[in-house]
Amino acid sequence: MKYLLLVIFLIIVGCSTSKYFISNEEELYYEKCTGCHRPHDRSEYDSTEWYSIMEKMSKKAHLSDEENRMIIKYLTDSKTK
Repeated sequence: MKYLLLVIFLIIVGCSTSKYFISNEEELYYEKCTGCHRPHDRSEYDSTEWYSIMEKMSKKAHLSDEENRMIIKYLTDSKTK
């Protein structure tokens, strides 16, 4: 019985971990972009490439203009890297 309670406790604790985001832009990126693919490192592409990628992906993800702007800011802002 003690072992069963320990296993249940460990499962609950393991499932309750959450990711803390540095900014609303970062949270939006993870919310909208990582449902379909892995999160990309922001240094993987330069600003020009990110703009081009987001032009295509914002339509697929049905992003509003504001959401698109926020994600581009997150991906291209060198101060938060």
